[in-house]
Amino acid sequence: MLSYLGIGSVDDLFSDIPQKVRKSGIDLPDGISELELTALAESVASMNRKYRYSFLGCGVYDRFVPAVVDTVISRGEFLTSYTPYQPEVSQGTLQALFEYQSLMSQLMAMDVTNSSMYDGFTALGEAVRMAFRINGRHQVLLPENIYTRKLGVIRNYTIGLGMKEAFYRVDRSTGSLDIEDLKGKVGSDTCAVVVENPNSFGILDPEVRHVREVIGDAVLIAYVDPVSLGIVVPPGEYGADIAVAEGQQLGMRPNFGGPFLGIMSFREEYVRKSPGRIIGESVDSSGRRAFVMTLQTREQHIRRQRAMSNICTNQALMALAASVYLATLGPEGLRAVASRTVEMSSRLISSLSSLHGISAGPFRGTYFSDVPVKVPYSREELRRRLESAGIAGGIPLPSVIQPLAAEFPDTYFFSVTEKTTDQAIAALAQALGVE
Repeated sequence: MLSYLGIGSVDDLFSDIPQKVRKSGIDLPDGISELELTALAESVASMNRKYRYSFLGCGVYDRFVPAVVDTVISRGEFLTSYTPYQPEVSQGTLQALFEYQSLMSQLMAMDVTNSSMYDGFTALGEAVRMAFRINGRHQVLLPENIYTRKLGVIRNYTIGLGMKEAFYRVDRSTGSLDIEDLKGKVGSDTCAVVVENPNSFGILDPEVRHVREVIGDAVLIAYVDPVSLGIVVPPGEYGADIAVAEGQQLGMRPNFGGPFLGIMSFREEYVRKSPGRIIGESVDSSGRRAFVMTLQTREQHIRRQRAMSNICTNQALMALAASVYLATLGPEGLRAVASRTVEMSSRLISSLSSLHGISAGPFRGTYFSDVPVKVPYSREELRRRLESAGIAGGIPLPSVIQPLAAEFPDTYFFSVTEKTTDQAIAALAQALGVE
């Protein structure tokens, strides 16, 4: 190659770069064998802190993943996050994404689902942008207890659109949204109303069923927990125009940094305002069933000013994991997982509420995974107690919902799933008990 280029050495390729800005003499150790590398990795891993039980949640949950999920997504034909650039060649991948869209549309009771977004928070940001494209208005109404980071994503995604946020009240006795307060804040410039179920207090909110009646023609965006849909009314049945969710619970284990899965469903009339890609079913030239990329409204495929989003590499592999998870459980299995979660949250509240100085589940509503617990300890003392018992958990509510920090001091979220055991709850109660 060097002779073909007419140069004498590899260094000549970089002759235009001044010597003073070049980095030389990188201090890296010599290479080691695979055996040595394995021993080194095991030595480093041995320093990890190990926990017997986990009560971590607030959006990422430790649910059981059937073995078939990992088996399928590990196949070489699927092991990529990409939606193919020559999609019709990859009929298996397109069919898998088509099945994902079908399963999610059924779960959400919505007309259409795209082939995935990055995660739940960014799917919500895209949903607000989509609402703006639908009606061109500028106010978005949000629950006052929305996660601070979720709000930050919405703000980032709507920069340049002139959007204004307003917040409606959440009832402090039931933990549900205040429908009358919401009704009073809807105006002629209301673009969208965002509801959550379960909400950021962990409450399964029955009031979401009445929101459509009081918001006129504003776009109703529902942010839901997909596992909860095994037992609660899906967003399409209470009039949602757009439904979004974080799909990590559907076959993905909790990891630092992901991967996650953004689920986004919507009414068919808004399909050309939607971001991402949509896989469709057709027939080939021989009349055989075939799958195609029906819509791909991103800037790489159409003129930038007409693009709905710039989402590129999406979560195709995680969408496949969610499909395998749901197909494995089926409706009855998902219902059992959701019911078990509610049962364990109830047991958690009952156990912790019996402790002196502990207030668990301050609202009258039904909790799903996340339960706020007020403790009589400093954050450092709580951390010491939990670590001594081998328990991970206790996410501070003031750090998750910063505007309500003063109202809920010394309050922490402890979260359950179908994997939570009575032994784990007993260990937590013992750790929190006043000595």
